[in-house]
Amino acid sequence: MNASGGDSRGSPTDVASIGVADDVRARQVRAYDQARAAGDVDAMAAAALSLAAAQRFGTFPGRAPAFLFEAYSAARGAQRTRLAVAVARAWAYGGDPARAASLAAEALADAEQRDDPALLAEALDAQLLVHWGPDDLEERLRITAMLEDTVAHVTDAESRMSAHLWRLTTALENLDAPSVRRQLRALDVLAAETGTPRVRFFAASRRGMYALLTGDLGAAEQARSDAVAAGTEAGESDTYAIARELTAGIARQSADSVALAREAASFEAFGLSESVTSIAATGAILWAEAGDLARARSLLHQLAGADFSGIARDVDWLLSVTSLAEVAVAVGAEELAEKSRHLLEPYAGRAVVNGGGVAFAGVVDDFLGRACRLLGHDDESLWSSRAAAAYQRMGAPWWLGRVQGSGLPQQRPALVVHVRPGEEGVWWVGFEGAVTAVRDVKGLHYLRLLLERPGLDVAALELSDAVAGHPGAGLVEGGTGDLLDRQALESYRRRLADLDGELGEARSWADTGRVARLEDEKEALLGQLRAAVGLGSRQRSSGAAGERARVAVRKAIAGAIDRIQTTDPQVGRLLRDTVTTGAVCRYDPDPDRPARWVLTS
Repeated sequence: MNASGGDSRGSPTDVASIGVADDVRARQVRAYDQARAAGDVDAMAAAALSLAAAQRFGTFPGRAPAFLFEAYSAARGAQRTRLAVAVARAWAYGGDPARAASLAAEALADAEQRDDPALLAEALDAQLLVHWGPDDLEERLRITAMLEDTVAHVTDAESRMSAHLWRLTTALENLDAPSVRRQLRALDVLAAETGTPRVRFFAASRRGMYALLTGDLGAAEQARSDAVAAGTEAGESDTYAIARELTAGIARQSADSVALAREAASFEAFGLSESVTSIAATGAILWAEAGDLARARSLLHQLAGADFSGIARDVDWLLSVTSLAEVAVAVGAEELAEKSRHLLEPYAGRAVVNGGGVAFAGVVDDFLGRACRLLGHDDESLWSSRAAAAYQRMGAPWWLGRVQGSGLPQQRPALVVHVRPGEEGVWWVGFEGAVTAVRDVKGLHYLRLLLERPGLDVAALELSDAVAGHPGAGLVEGGTGDLLDRQALESYRRRLADLDGELGEARSWADTGRVARLEDEKEALLGQLRAAVGLGSRQRSSGAAGERARVAVRKAIAGAIDRIQTTDPQVGRLLRDTVTTGAVCRYDPDPDRPARWVLTS
């Protein structure tokens, strides 16, 4: 996703721009041939890198990887590392990430040995490109965290922009709305600081994505205009593609049948000519929404085949399968809807994202619910309620309206969630109708006690004693230890300072939901501090038993939530967001994700 190349795979490209790109490519090839004939490795590298920079994500790379590899083989030092990154990126952009893996790994190992954070950022970007499949999310999160750390003190705008785009993409995938907004703001600040049209293009295009996510069509149209102006000024090859993606999104949300048919033809033509399944699949969706079900059905069967097996499991797999699943439902193709349901179930709880945050394309649960509705499966209400909760969390009114039939709900339905003990050392955890067996651990008992008392502070020592079978015993003990140690107090105070900054940002954006959640977290922290600190800021004493309970309960609850998250990511995320631990523990219900907890069998 590094700014040296495109990242809007799921969008068509203007035919005229393809012709211009071909002319530029031919000149770059001639420059490379001349440099090779002269034995000028530096000039070979420069020409090969220029050739790669013009490559559009998702299209055939031509001879670019071969030129880059030849220059890489002749180069030395940091130049060789940079060319290894470029070769890996060229293969990844060309839809062959497996071929890129060894060079990306070599580039990362070499970059880690050099005192060059910008080069390391490029190598991490290449690592991310080769781990962009549907099953690599955890690895992407790990590498993205490394990339963020690497660029924290780097002034290079390209490196910083790459990190922000990757963090934005993974935040969307994880339905992490606060992080999405934070990265959008970071891109805006970078654009203002640099003033370059290139950064303005990326910032405006992602603002357009977010405007469509939140249903602000006026802001989406303005962002489209800004992105086209900046992209044209910068000579960005993806300018037309971004314009088409935003135009198609606006047409969908405004139900403009004329625009939908026009965009459908564009997406279909480019997707089929370049063999990019996700683009053609988007065309099929647009044909269905324009009312031409025959065109949509024809594209569906061309692209999906009998069982979706021909769709590569790369960055586009989830986008392609969910798009075609939606078309299958629209045209009543029950066999394909059933096959898509089985393929998509392992990815429930995740968002579908086009490329590097180019577009938010729904949540997997939504497509599962649609398939189940067509097939008459009882799971339809479960998946639809999960999808509705996800869209509420992201502030996505158009998507929520699709799930619920018309407009915003008058009252958000509470999701029924089980965290209850079973027999023989097993607990049952998950949403109503989809509970999963989890091995008994002490942290589940602590969680159940907290869930029974929403909005109340409960001392860790009280939880520990209750689960141990002698409630209240520890609370009457004398002692000389501090309820919170100095390190914990300092951590709480730092978090309170951070919360003040985040609250200021949320209020400036008029984000009332985020303001409420941050204020709740702040009040919970203040409550814990009040419980632990007496007059004159002197720490209250609870004895060694209290300190042991604080540590043990915190670890046990964290371990239990980790265990839950491996079996049901959405329930795990809900608990992680609403349960706080320390000397005083607390469960604060999230008004955006109301839940009714089933805590007994």
